Amino acid sequence: MDCAVTFHDRIGRERLVDAVDPTPIEGALQLVEAAIAETSRVAIGARACEVELSFVADPEMTRLNFDHMGEPGPTDVLSFPLHDWMVEAGHSTLSDDDGISPPGALLLGDVVVDVDQAVRQAAAGGWSVVEEIVLLAIHGTLHLVGHDHAELDEEAAMRDIERQVLTAMHRRHRSVDWQPGSLFDRAGHAVTSGG
Repeated sequence: MDCAVTFHDRIGRERLVDAVDPTPIEGALQLVEAAIAETSRVAIGARACEVELSFVADPEMTRLNFDHMGEPGPTDVLSFPLHDWMVEAGHSTLSDDDGISPPGALLLGDVVVDVDQAVRQAAAGGWSVVEEIVLLAIHGTLHLVGHDHAELDEEAAMRDIERQVLTAMHRRHRSVDWQPGSLFDRAGHAVTSGG
């Protein structure tokens, strides 16, 4: 099974193309989709799923961050899960309280990535914008399936999955100069899960 991704461009195609340059936009989106599929496979197994991913700019992310998190200014990624999950040993299962077991693909929720913030963070870190967006998509997808980083053990589980996914991405996509580590290894990131 696989995880289908529906992309929503809320910043304009030209801005998105410029942000991921020199990677062609189709290639960048394929990398993001592959990363989300691998993340879901590691976190929830072979269950078919769907994720909605929106690319936004600072003004929209600032509004979303304030409305849903009560925080001023933009953040790099927000997640809006649709289900209740239990996480044990890094694996997510639907909570008994979730009450949903629909046939077919399970819509996990929405991930929102601030492309302006991703551009700044990539420049500060010395890696590509595509790599930054991929990592934000991985992190956001983990929030969709119940992972959090409020406690050290939760952070360690998220970090482990991020690294597993990045390792798999490196093996499958050798043309990308992936930097080691997870989002937690990169100072200055404000990662959150919307509610």
